[in-house]
Amino acid sequence: MKSKIVERLNRRLVTEVSSRNSLKFLLETDISDYIDDIIATLYLYTRTQRGNNKTVYLTEVIAAIGHSVRSRLKMKTDSGLAAKGGAFFLYTFEEFEVIEVVLGQGRNGHNAYIIQVANDDMLTALWGALSFEKTEKLPALEPYAPWVSSKHISGMPIVKTMNREVLEEISVRDHPLLFECLNKAQQEGWQVNSEIFDIQVWALRNRTSAFRDIWDQQDPEAKKTKLREAKAISNIASRFRGLTFYHVYYYDFRGRKYPATAYLHEQGSDIARGLLRREASAPIGKAGFYWLMVSIASTWAGDSGRQDELKTDKIPLNDRELWALDNEEILIDYAKAPKVNQGWMAADKPWQFLAACMELVKVREWQGLMNDADNYEYVSHLECYIDGSNNGSQHLAALTRDETTAPHVNLVPLELPGDLYAYVAEYVWEALHDIVMGLPKSVKLQCDRFIDNLIELKKLINAAERNSDVRKELIVEIQSLKIDNEDIADLTCAVYWDRVTDSKQRRKIVKRNIMTLPYGGSPYGLGQQQIDDSKRHGIEQLLYLEHKWGAYMGRLVYDTCKRSLKRPMQLLTVFEAAGRQAEKKGEFLSWHVPKTNFPVVQNYTEGTVSKLWVQYGPPDGPRKSTGYYENTLQLHVCFIEKPRPSKRKQSQGASPNAIHSLDAAHLIMAVCRADFGVTTIHDSFGCLLSDMPTLFRIIRETFVELYEENPLEALMHDIDGDLSDVQIGTLEVSQVLDSEYCFC
Repeated sequence: MKSKIVERLNRRLVTEVSSRNSLKFLLETDISDYIDDIIATLYLYTRTQRGNNKTVYLTEVIAAIGHSVRSRLKMKTDSGLAAKGGAFFLYTFEEFEVIEVVLGQGRNGHNAYIIQVANDDMLTALWGALSFEKTEKLPALEPYAPWVSSKHISGMPIVKTMNREVLEEISVRDHPLLFECLNKAQQEGWQVNSEIFDIQVWALRNRTSAFRDIWDQQDPEAKKTKLREAKAISNIASRFRGLTFYHVYYYDFRGRKYPATAYLHEQGSDIARGLLRREASAPIGKAGFYWLMVSIASTWAGDSGRQDELKTDKIPLNDRELWALDNEEILIDYAKAPKVNQGWMAADKPWQFLAACMELVKVREWQGLMNDADNYEYVSHLECYIDGSNNGSQHLAALTRDETTAPHVNLVPLELPGDLYAYVAEYVWEALHDIVMGLPKSVKLQCDRFIDNLIELKKLINAAERNSDVRKELIVEIQSLKIDNEDIADLTCAVYWDRVTDSKQRRKIVKRNIMTLPYGGSPYGLGQQQIDDSKRHGIEQLLYLEHKWGAYMGRLVYDTCKRSLKRPMQLLTVFEAAGRQAEKKGEFLSWHVPKTNFPVVQNYTEGTVSKLWVQYGPPDGPRKSTGYYENTLQLHVCFIEKPRPSKRKQSQGASPNAIHSLDAAHLIMAVCRADFGVTTIHDSFGCLLSDMPTLFRIIRETFVELYEENPLEALMHDIDGDLSDVQIGTLEVSQVLDSEYCFC
């Protein structure tokens, strides 16, 4: 099929592109040299949603295709030419009925040209035929050349940024840790776990609950997107099965490390991570077996059978090992007959859980072969992982030396893991209860009646046929009910949420809010999260949530955190203020990250959007009065070569970027300190089972090193931050060395 597309494009070049056409440069090129870039771009843009946007816009795709070709041909940036070139190439994929361009609803309700996949099997087959050597979106069969400057031999920049000064500053001499970290990662070989691959193929074909995150999707488009992702991972895995492969890595502008490969890599989903094993291996030893059992419990993350009802990923590490040992017979049954004994599918991370269970079987078989139950010299390729505990809040607590927050994010030794979500939830519902108890009984009764009546009407609406008269009447009745109770509308918010009495449900409700707060959460944003998540919690009452109630909870969580997480919230305000000040000066907020010296620049710009006439397909009919043919589209194209500062991004990005840059520094320090391979996934660290005892210690040591030198002072110096309103606490960061749960 690829050869047919190239042949068709070449024929079109002859008939559609003349020496006076802006695309005349294509006449001097060989399409076969960059057809893989075109296919990879189209495939990846139609796989996954970016942000909350599920729509694939024509303008974005043709620009991306055009820029990928421009980059391959080493041409200067020209967004108009990129859009026209991308449109030329894309049309042939529509000719072959791979995709279809339709006029649909775009952002803000305006009409826009969007792309729909017409033949996903064909597009997947084209992706599957890509050459390994021609795109970094697929793994390579040999290790990539090491980084020796800010530009890789392949042409990739070491930092994904539009700021040239950053790239000019970075050097091996001044930033040795940055180069060491990437080069270590690029030397690590990966392999596909064939046993897991076979089970995944079976499980996907038979629509089992191991892929419940696909089948449980209520939104048809979201279901299609997730299914495409699963198929993409399987497609790549099938091509690399039995081979050792490698990735090339780069940094984002905060210093976070990413693989350029799409889908099948260690930072991917549970589906991908369950499929992967390291090419390197080592005898696990007794300590490695301990971490195998801990990993099994952690990836199960379900009922531990304890009276305190803690899940297996929240109990002490020794108890996790004991839980796995107590349930070993069941775990082995899962591994030996996963198609029959499907209980493993209920795990929080089913594919990583099953891979660990299969490794347990191999250990026991080895011991049987050696006729020695104490022989732990089985050679394993499996990785295990440990994660930070509310990592964003951990960094905020360490920066402010906040001894109050520290126990809840496990920066100090504790008998049981701290729980920041439960801690904040307790404060939130105390505030709610105080409000409700202060209401006159008659008002409280009126609020309860309103909530009950509204929920009942919503249930009836859900049961009614969509366009029926009954449904229309119920909608009118709801509107009337709201009008009659306008005087208590605000008070019903507190009464509604006070009805949630289960502590687990309360914790679940505030969890996402607290998780995202260090990364720029606002009262409005937290409220929108409550609205978006209301139907995902499995809490009956929340199925009938009013937007007003969701917005209220978001504001309440934010205000509660200002009291319960006082110092971290004060510091977030300082970062935001520094961003606003930079914006006033017309500057990009910037700083150098302590220890790694990584130059962070918030280079938030957006291209100037201009209207552009773009020919889509061969000329159709006579020229119109505009001078263009019938199938010439007027598109709003983003000219990235004409950047302008993005509004309010300096203040919005300051706190999340500062936190991300610090956790990135911690990761880099740990990787470079270890004399073995370490996998990093933001606040997660992985290694072979035998190396985990050492990594467990290194992670704590490097975290303490990062914060004992007071990075807050250095950051404030760079961003001109004012700490006069921040109360610095008395936390001894060195306690992290003895904390079992800060990373586990």
